[in-house]
Amino acid sequence: MAKFTPLAPARRGTAEDPQILLDSYNTTIVVFTAMIKTETPLRALDEALTELAKLYQFRSLEARSYAGLTVSQNYTLRDLYFKGPRSMSELAAQLGVPLSTMTGVIDQLEGKGLVERVDHPEDRRSLHVRLTGEGKKLYHAAHDAFLGHLAPLLEHRSPAESDRIIAFLGEVTGAIRGWREAISRKERRDGKDHP
Repeated sequence: MAKFTPLAPARRGTAEDPQILLDSYNTTIVVFTAMIKTETPLRALDEALTELAKLYQFRSLEARSYAGLTVSQNYTLRDLYFKGPRSMSELAAQLGVPLSTMTGVIDQLEGKGLVERVDHPEDRRSLHVRLTGEGKKLYHAAHDAFLGHLAPLLEHRSPAESDRIIAFLGEVTGAIRGWREAISRKERRDGKDHP
């Protein structure tokens, strides 16, 4: 009867230095290699962008810094803060949501006293949405706090390096926008409303 001899203790191998073990009869070669995560720059960019989106999109509404605002409400306040009063259609287009969704967002913000509907200055049949004093104060404080956390990223960089970073982020945004538009064109071409 053949005697079973266990394999020699394994040591972790690498792609450059695989571990080769022989069984007790020297008839079977067993090769162990470490699972090496091959991180390409493209994959690293994908991971970084995904993590960034998750940090922002899946935040806690209970956090004081967000004052219980959803992502859609925050984007709407931002748009109104920087661009001034807008029509419901303009706000919906900016956020990329149906007008009915934007109506719900504005209803919620209005209920919190952060926005108000006012007569459109050029068209009496429509309304504009604008920030209230409380809405301006809230968004200003939240935005300043956020910028305070971003500032250290640029403080010790040269203006040229900062410009390259900002330009790259603009290119990333353009690439993602192009990808989304290509999907929309394909869906329209194929007659599909949803992916």
